[in-house]
Amino acid sequence: MSYYFAEQGYALVAEDTPSSHYFGGDTYHEEAKCPICGVPLLLLADFDCTELRKLENKKLFCELSRLPLYYCWKCCAEEFSYQVRGGSIKVFQNKGKPQGCDFPYERFPDRFQRRWVTLKPIPYETAKLLAVAQEIDTHWLTQEDRLAIQTSLQSLRHAHFSNSCINRHQIGGLLNLLQGHQYIVCPNPDCAHHKLAQRHCGTRMKELATLHNDPHSGLPMCDRLEDLSKPSDFNEFIQVIYWVCEECLTITTSNRCD
Repeated sequence: MSYYFAEQGYALVAEDTPSSHYFGGDTYHEEAKCPICGVPLLLLADFDCTELRKLENKKLFCELSRLPLYYCWKCCAEEFSYQVRGGSIKVFQNKGKPQGCDFPYERFPDRFQRRWVTLKPIPYETAKLLAVAQEIDTHWLTQEDRLAIQTSLQSLRHAHFSNSCINRHQIGGLLNLLQGHQYIVCPNPDCAHHKLAQRHCGTRMKELATLHNDPHSGLPMCDRLEDLSKPSDFNEFIQVIYWVCEECLTITTSNRCD
């Protein structure tokens, strides 16, 4: 049983080139509020599904006009689940809990500044090498293979990510998950996949996307850009993961770190 939502992976790179995909921006659903702490949800990324449909023939992209990836850091949201319904969203659950007024840091913003995002297909040869590095171990790769990964990653992320690691923002493909794969069940009680899972019939939500703490890209989830002593000092080993139910299109998200 595959983990991933789509075979082809796309790296997400914040650039100055105009795009209809974004990191950050204003929350645009009235119902987009955390059920635990009551604050408006953070919009971490927002995708134009009309453009995604040109790349992938997936139900998620065909039925939505835009795909917002929401999260709540104020309660360190765990298995926070919601469903986009046209101009509204339905929130199902959040297993997180409030972390205090100064979490993740003092003066944590209500929104992140919007940045244009370019979707860059991860080449097949690079994806194969990344799969070995992620799912088995880099020791199975030759020095030439490791160099090939680092060379390819130069165009798939900004230069301040660690050269010795393979972290990157990504939608689709086999994601690099810092704590490995999880069996996540759709929480929508009306969903056929949820009902099958209740009978232990082996259905799971698929891994959709992962976004890292990255103040350089406009995602200062745990570090502010102005607080970095040098550009590479941000903690790239904190990520927010998104899963999607292929049946009802409910999205679940949690953060993980290494």
